[in-house]
Amino acid sequence: MSGGVLVGIAIVCCIFGFVLNSMYVKRYGEPAIQWKPFVLQVVFLCGALSQFPGEGVSCWFLFWAAGTVISYAAGLGMCREHARKQQAEQGDAIRAMAVQAILPIGSSLAFMMLTGMILFGFVWAH
Repeated sequence: MSGGVLVGIAIVCCIFGFVLNSMYVKRYGEPAIQWKPFVLQVVFLCGALSQFPGEGVSCWFLFWAAGTVISYAAGLGMCREHARKQQAEQGDAIRAMAVQAILPIGSSLAFMMLTGMILFGFVWAH
């Protein structure tokens, strides 16, 4: 994928996730996103993106991919449970789970791009 597409995906995911989360906060008083699994999701997604297979699948990519799946399952489960405890309507619970799924994608893409710009900018400048 080109850099422009990745930037677009990151921006759309972040904005859409924050908008859905703020709508949930206005309605229920607490954020929809569960922050502890969110951090794990971002870490594992960044690891998977950094090891994305080119020629073949490495053991490290499998590790990061498995961690991503597990952290997503935990995050979505915790998010669903949180929405159920707040007696959220079914549509709001689905939107809360969408926030938990979408926001880490945009955040990890943005983090990887910023890290790359900082590292490569530093390397190229010296």
